[in-house]
Amino acid sequence: MKKSRAAISLLTVAAISASVLLSGCSGDSGKDGVTTVTMLHYKPEAVKAFEKIEKLFNETHDDIQLKIESPNEAMTVLKTRLIREDYPDIVGIGGDMNYSNFLDADLFEDISDLEIINEINPAYLKMEKELELLPKEGSGNVLQQKGL
Repeated sequence: MKKSRAAISLLTVAAISASVLLSGCSGDSGKDGVTTVTMLHYKPEAVKAFEKIEKLFNETHDDIQLKIESPNEAMTVLKTRLIREDYPDIVGIGGDMNYSNFLDADLFEDISDLEIINEINPAYLKMEKELELLPKEGSGNVLQQKGL
């Protein structure tokens, strides 16, 4: 179970990161021409890893700055930001009920047409599809998807 949650978390971060970083960023562009891309995640065990990623990314990109936020009560912070329409560019969350609810509310950008999807292990894509509580058009009945 821990491996599948880690895989889903990784898939979510990778997919959303790819959608933002590969599609031109929706981040805020400052006066100096530098685009700031914000990421919010709620994995306290991964804070140090994300700090390293942020540092390495920012050291190698002059026109894009990555700002990774790891607040206490991150899910509450995220939900509050979503209500206020203050969306982070990237959301790093696991494959839990919150993810399913956000997915069903169409809060995530559809990146299924990006070529990078072909590089993701099909098992991860299947797991992501199983997290849909309300099936998307053409995806069939949830019970059929789960083999019930």
